[in-house]
Amino acid sequence: MAIDLREKRVLITGASSGIGRAAAEAFVAEQSVVLAVARSKDRLDALAVELGGPTRVATFVADVADGPAMEALAKTIHETHGVPDVVIANAGIGMDARFDSTSDDDLRKVFEVNVFGVVRTIRPFLPGMVARGSGRILIVSSVVGKRGIPNYAAYSGSKFALHGMADALRPELYGTGVTVGIVCPSSTTTEFAERKLRSGPPQKDVRVQKHSAESVAAALVRMARSTRRELILSPEGKLMNVVNRLAPGILDRILAKALVRKA
Repeated sequence: MAIDLREKRVLITGASSGIGRAAAEAFVAEQSVVLAVARSKDRLDALAVELGGPTRVATFVADVADGPAMEALAKTIHETHGVPDVVIANAGIGMDARFDSTSDDDLRKVFEVNVFGVVRTIRPFLPGMVARGSGRILIVSSVVGKRGIPNYAAYSGSKFALHGMADALRPELYGTGVTVGIVCPSSTTTEFAERKLRSGPPQKDVRVQKHSAESVAAALVRMARSTRRELILSPEGKLMNVVNRLAPGILDRILAKALVRKA
């Protein structure tokens, strides 16, 4: 049976742009109360005004890569809104570089946001969700968290980490009423591509399908209503996942030909 999202408190990180902003709009349309988290106060303020003011959107300025800031954020949310009903760990950063061009510093930056940032978003609210006996955790991953692709070793590794943590978390939460789901888009038509880190010589960039932020947001709403474990959004992502299970060597050759620029 679908979960009614009316008046449910939905925390969304990275809510000032892209998928996060579209998700805030989508959940407000479901009459949820959105707890929007991002680094840009101006963008958050504009979002709140556009979507109906503080009764529909409460804004919180914090960087998921900043541990103390996220601890303070969790304390404030507990005091002002209690334990969220849905937590969406969406904030992320990309990294476009060959493995041998990826520095330690760049790798740390990616994992600080994409892995530690997700942990900092979810962990503070788990005890309250368990005590209440209900809660939905949603993590925005990627198809490259299911199968790594050339030039995205750091990004793929960070997204793989999320799947491993989710798999470990589910049995820890079994029977508590708290469930964990992961959404795996392919490329999206957002600012994300422009903001990703880059290093080394440019490589081939081939994408079959680009999702709109709104289509990913709609998927997040569907996942929030359910207890589904995982949702891969694109046909190409689903196909790549199947081929990787059945014939990973063949997929290696396809990806090498399609994406690796020879010196």
